[in-house]
Amino acid sequence: MSGNPSPTPTVALHGPMMAAIVAAIPVTVRDTGRPVIVVGGLAVLCRLSSPYRATTDLDTVSRLLAGQVGQLELLVAAGATPSGPAGVQVQTALGPVQVDVLEVTDADLSPLPEDPTDRLHVLSHAWAAQTATPVCIASDDTPPVTVLVARPAALVAMKLQSVMNRGAAKEGTDLLDIVRLTTDPTTAAAVIDELSTADDQLKADALLHARRWFHDGAARTLQRIRSIPEGAPTTADDLALVADLLSAALEPGEGRALELDDRHTQ
Repeated sequence: MSGNPSPTPTVALHGPMMAAIVAAIPVTVRDTGRPVIVVGGLAVLCRLSSPYRATTDLDTVSRLLAGQVGQLELLVAAGATPSGPAGVQVQTALGPVQVDVLEVTDADLSPLPEDPTDRLHVLSHAWAAQTATPVCIASDDTPPVTVLVARPAALVAMKLQSVMNRGAAKEGTDLLDIVRLTTDPTTAAAVIDELSTADDQLKADALLHARRWFHDGAARTLQRIRSIPEGAPTTADDLALVADLLSAALEPGEGRALELDDRHTQ
């Protein structure tokens, strides 16, 4: 092997809620005996060049092997309070934090679900667990924490699926996250490169959903994004760019055909 490994990036997040969420990471590791793999809103904030919204919980993904006890069950056994269908309230020195655990099992992957949305859920979360890389998160009033964080392309794949079955505000946030990740100068190239080399089935299912949100339903998507304050400046041209970039990465045989240009590196 030649060259030096890339340094672990450091992200600074501010505010009492963010500090509490960061404080929940070592507590979750301690109580489960397993690494935390961050997905969801916190992962998006860690990957973008600048945070554009807040988040209120810690979302994690767990690739559960045969015979392993689930992380959710381990957290409850350690004293966390069940909260929601796949979550608990974890106590930290800065107050309680909602921790949601998304588990992917061998049974989920073989056989895969027949429904493309369910299938994308399983494949994207398994991919996120497989490809996550370390990020050091520094926040107010808590020591820095180094934790595995989902890669930008896996976050886009997960968000393409999670738009389904969401309320209007959450739907707008998920869609805007996709726009930001696909066009941000820090993440754009990674999204395209990583999606273009992903598993063929994941690519096919992600393409189906990308077309749904950014081509066939672009007008509705723009309305949903603009309904949240952070999305107000978003334009139809922004969505058209995202549609082009995702199609170039996901369509069979095209992969890297669309060169990254100035429009999404600004």
